[in-house]
Amino acid sequence: MMGDVGRHGNYFVAVIFLVVGLHLPGVMPMPWSGPGQAGMKRKGLLAAFVLGLLFGIALGPCTFADMAPLPGVTFKLAATGFLDGALLLAACGIGHCSVIVAAGTSTELVQRFLNWNEQSQGVAVVKSICGVLVLPGGIRLLYTAP
Repeated sequence: MMGDVGRHGNYFVAVIFLVVGLHLPGVMPMPWSGPGQAGMKRKGLLAAFVLGLLFGIALGPCTFADMAPLPGVTFKLAATGFLDGALLLAACGIGHCSVIVAAGTSTELVQRFLNWNEQSQGVAVVKSICGVLVLPGGIRLLYTAP
């Protein structure tokens, strides 16, 4: 999925995987992560733009593999029937964005789930499992770096 990022890129991503894999179960705490950072501004247009830019840079290569065939199919279909191509593109856009809308409108449900897990330590268990699952990815990247 990463494509050819070179040897140094593989090492860089491997280190990130290893750090996150050790941080999630609490083996390597990072005091600057998570909510409650003192003095950090968390609102405004510039903050929203920077957050969107970072997510776009990080997720762009991942979504390109899914989205790249869509314009080709849409343009081919639109050559014979413009409405069919437009409807195909609209349906894909609605499907792609509906997950974001669902996540944004279900914040109360998520908050109730997080509050329940604070008492039951469910979040700590899930974080530990995720950390254990991320570590082999980092080790594999180190091992397979060209």
